[in-house]
Amino acid sequence: MERKKRFQYTVLLILLALGLAIAACGKQEEAPKKGDTECIRLSLFCDVNFWKPPQWEIKKDSITGKISEKTGVVIDTNVPAQDADKQLSLLLMNGELPDMISVTDNTMISQLVDSGKVWDLEEFFETYLPDSHILRDFPQDVLKMLKERDGGWYAWPSHIDSDDAREQWPPSAECYADEKEYLWNCGIIWNKKLLDELGISIQQLQTKEQVFHAFSMAKEWNRMQKDKKIIPLLVDGIDYQEFTLDFLQETFGMLPVGEDGAYRSAVLQPETKEALQFLNQALREGYMSPEQLTWQNLTVKDTLAGGQVLCFIGNIANSDINALEWVSSGQIRSDSGKSPVWGKRNTSATGWLNTFLSKSCEHPKELAVWLDYMTSEEGLLLWDCGLQGVDYELDQTGLVRRFTQEENPDKNEISVWWPFGNLAWLWSVLAPYEEGSQEDAASKIKVAYAKTEGTKIYDASLIDISLEGEEKKLEETLNAYARKEISVLLLTGSPEEFEEKYKSLIEALEQKGIRELDKQKNSLYQQKCREAGESICPQE
Repeated sequence: MERKKRFQYTVLLILLALGLAIAACGKQEEAPKKGDTECIRLSLFCDVNFWKPPQWEIKKDSITGKISEKTGVVIDTNVPAQDADKQLSLLLMNGELPDMISVTDNTMISQLVDSGKVWDLEEFFETYLPDSHILRDFPQDVLKMLKERDGGWYAWPSHIDSDDAREQWPPSAECYADEKEYLWNCGIIWNKKLLDELGISIQQLQTKEQVFHAFSMAKEWNRMQKDKKIIPLLVDGIDYQEFTLDFLQETFGMLPVGEDGAYRSAVLQPETKEALQFLNQALREGYMSPEQLTWQNLTVKDTLAGGQVLCFIGNIANSDINALEWVSSGQIRSDSGKSPVWGKRNTSATGWLNTFLSKSCEHPKELAVWLDYMTSEEGLLLWDCGLQGVDYELDQTGLVRRFTQEENPDKNEISVWWPFGNLAWLWSVLAPYEEGSQEDAASKIKVAYAKTEGTKIYDASLIDISLEGEEKKLEETLNAYARKEISVLLLTGSPEEFEEKYKSLIEALEQKGIRELDKQKNSLYQQKCREAGESICPQE
């Protein structure tokens, strides 16, 4: 109760501060042009092509405008639709790094750290903002992992959530504790309305055979219909290997070790072969189109919004679905009888997206102020929850209840700046989901897989293995080769041709050295197991 009172008091102070802030930037309706002196312009480059931050506005009633009032900063974002890594590599080579660089690619993370052109964050804030909250309250377990990975604290991780973070900001309700334990953005979901039209219950979608039977029923339904057609299966477009394939591998029981308990690359696992056969069969039998494998995320979202998709397998968190219209079947049980698995990191994760600060930034003081504010409780409340009375209200216990779309049709762009988000903090201030709400439905969908009975959870942090030198280059070469060949493999026209192409893929990877590379990784994996006092047990 004391924590909630402190939170209410903090909210009042925030609102008072925002109301009294000198609108040095807020007099203009749009962001100032280069050369104007009201605000400092900082640049942000991001390699997540589906992230669509709005144009920064400085209207008084806008979230970005209020951020500018507090920081004196305007952000120019650059999110390339494709080839982000190549563009960033050229900028790095030419010494033209943006002020902030947010990346997911491990190779690019290593290049930025090794370049010497990005700041160690501890040094940065001690130099330009020594009283920053960041130096006091950044979770120590996350910091430890970042330093172990990079040799120093160079990156700001997205989606902060760890044991130390949750000790500072404990979950406010059971639903958030569930998300802490079981949330996975990958999954399988079904269109409720189309299931009803086909006469299929969610209980009839538990095995691979049942899933393909549902697809065949949708195809037969299409044959009988003249107008609206059903798309039996939609995968995650150009990102299918990251999300769709990842889900299928895990639901079919793939662990990162072989029968002998030694590390084994995913592409060599029999469950990966089964996952690829699943997608190949779906393509051969016309349940999905080959074009889906090349779609950008926006096309995937538009297709889902059209109401014709029966089943979607991929990144649900980036689907823009109305969760009330969908339901998850949790798992697809493999023909092998192996239990579905889920790799959960039991140590502090280093974030999905990592943000670096360039030493060439011409306004480091303002950059420090901006990042300090965006990651403070005041800043998080503003951009992750919105404006009180417009986007949310406080309930009787002092927790944040966000308004629904119906309550606020002209909803602000809240939660847009998630690269700087703190999940542990957010889950500590939000009121529990209302039963039957879209938020409640979305939460249940995203925890369905891991919470379903029979899912075996293992510590995925044991396989957070970083290679260096020639081994790292070989790993990158093999990954690029496998990625390309998998797309070719999926388009084979018969099971026999699939077997032939799959055999050729594995033989080529072996000739290129994947078995030797696995031995190197296994040595590092076994070392981590000894240090942790545990290991990943193979399925029987």
